[in-house]
Amino acid sequence: MAGELVPLVMLPRYSSYNGAGDFTTIGMEVTDYTSAILNIWRGPFNGSGTVAFSCEESTDQTNWTTCSGTNVAGYDPGQNNEGQAVATLKKRWFRVKAAVAGTGAIGVTCWAIGFLEQREA
Repeated sequence: MAGELVPLVMLPRYSSYNGAGDFTTIGMEVTDYTSAILNIWRGPFNGSGTVAFSCEESTDQTNWTTCSGTNVAGYDPGQNNEGQAVATLKKRWFRVKAAVAGTGAIGVTCWAIGFLEQREA
């Protein structure tokens, strides 16, 4: 039986990233949860580029690894599309990374919202 779902906002509507680089959310303590269910949306690019969303976890907030699950590593739902990532949470901290790549003046708008599934006692 699944645990209770708690609302989660990792990237608020409408977060924008400009320039190439890795953009990460702050680490969130998730020891009370078994999974994160995120709906990820992205708009068109300003310029020519790519974006890859990843769900990451850590025991110390220094060393981050990709979570196991569905659409958790290098995921892109496509322009003006929404897709779902389901991350299995095994470590203490959780975050989302948006890796933006391209040349010149690139930018992208996106969001990632969903639920955390509580661990059953």
